[in-house]
Amino acid sequence: MNATHGKTDTGGSMAKWVALHLVGSIIAVLGALYLIADMALLDGIPSSTAQAIAMVAIGLVLDFWGVVELRRIQLRRKAAKEEAS
Repeated sequence: MNATHGKTDTGGSMAKWVALHLVGSIIAVLGALYLIADMALLDGIPSSTAQAIAMVAIGLVLDFWGVVELRRIQLRRKAAKEEAS
């Protein structure tokens, strides 16, 4: 957390974590679609079951990481508001 003149600077970093969350979700869904329905929405992505499994795993990790970091930002903001009161 970067406090400057009484303000908490988390705006730019929050957008980064939201983007990571969304990208992770998309990657996981693309992999899961291939595994469940044998359907690739994008040509050649994934091109095998192993790639689909890797996409699901990596997508879930990115998704979880993004959500955890967003929660940390929320907790920091809450703590800063309570501290200011």
